[in-house]
Amino acid sequence: MGKVLEMEEQKRHLTAKRGYESWKRRFSETFDPNAAPADLSDAVLAALIEGSEESSMALYELIMGFLGLGKGPRFYSLEAADIITVTDITLFLLDQLRFESMRRLQWIEDWPTVHIPLLDLVEQFSTRYSPVRHQTPRLSTEHPRFAEYQEAFEGDRDLFIRRLIPDAIKCFEEKKKPR
Repeated sequence: MGKVLEMEEQKRHLTAKRGYESWKRRFSETFDPNAAPADLSDAVLAALIEGSEESSMALYELIMGFLGLGKGPRFYSLEAADIITVTDITLFLLDQLRFESMRRLQWIEDWPTVHIPLLDLVEQFSTRYSPVRHQTPRLSTEHPRFAEYQEAFEGDRDLFIRRLIPDAIKCFEEKKKPR
């Protein structure tokens, strides 16, 4: 039994190494196989949440590395089913990273995926996270628009949170700039 667990841990380590290879070069940081959104530095988080082609490519590289689909630039030559899978996971991770930036700004409450390793979020997406990919965290009671959030119909609260994302990205960028 110990050998099986050791082999699984070694496989996880190699998968993480393959996935984080491009991020290590891109961000000049190292990443642990158990790195969760909450563990990323502000600089890495800021680079990933902006929604540019470069940030998308960084997420493609990570996901494709974890899934053994090659390097990021190969994204455009993947089979259609793989492109859809990588795109779905990219959008899910982008949400999780943006929520993490909002959490650091103290705009939202803590939520379960903030502490789940990125490797697990990717590998278990179709079985565990796809059904909940559109859920959002609750707005913090400290946020200036909390009363408005509370008054919103419960079914509209996810949209309320998502509408805050552009402002959160801007505020997070300002927060990380040296003064």
